[in-house]
Amino acid sequence: LGKTAKKADIVRWARQHPDRVREWAKQQTRRQDLSGYDFEADPIGVIQWDRVTAKYAAENPLQPRNVNTQDDLVSLIRQIIQQFRHFIEDQSGWKIMWNNDGSEKPEEAAQLLFLGMSQQYLRQFNVEIDREVELGRGPVDFKASTGSSIRLLIEVKKLHNGKFWNGLRYQLPSYLQSDDADFGWLIPIQYRDNKNAQEKIRELPLEVAQVSKDIGKRLEYAFIDGRRPCSASKIVQP
Repeated sequence: LGKTAKKADIVRWARQHPDRVREWAKQQTRRQDLSGYDFEADPIGVIQWDRVTAKYAAENPLQPRNVNTQDDLVSLIRQIIQQFRHFIEDQSGWKIMWNNDGSEKPEEAAQLLFLGMSQQYLRQFNVEIDREVELGRGPVDFKASTGSSIRLLIEVKKLHNGKFWNGLRYQLPSYLQSDDADFGWLIPIQYRDNKNAQEKIRELPLEVAQVSKDIGKRLEYAFIDGRRPCSASKIVQP
């Protein structure tokens, strides 16, 4: 199979059939001749992402609507991002982005969670969302589209990613230009509570506004707090 199919095609098929991937994973865990990845703990976040998001989307449906214009799509994505924030911050979704030993899962874990939730919602409105779409200057995290002219691009980044500002100032604008898209979204996720993170949070609104002005495109951001919350027993009353 590896000699006749491209890796990208295999990955695309796997993402379209997560149930069969899970079944394959279970089969591998029962093999006595293999040892390696801990599918139950899922330390890099590639197994559990679709189950929890599908369950959340089913329990928190969106109101029916038509998506006929760019503004319709922007409004729909905005509402999905709000649901994603609620899931991460208020419904313990942050746990899936962290390992039991307190280490962070890679950025891909958060991206897959967003993909899982977006897919569940967007299918109801005949909107497609594709991950790692190659746009000539590299792969954008997500492209949401309906029809041939209504589309927007989305980047999901860890706030402390060393290339965070590069993603906003150069990568996302270049993707928009390559795809001839007019709207881009940046979703920063905070994992760490330090001076650098606080500075980026303060600077982000002005940076987004400046980049949007410079490139003549509509840009928005949606900040997500993915930090591990303090235990209630450690909260100091004022």
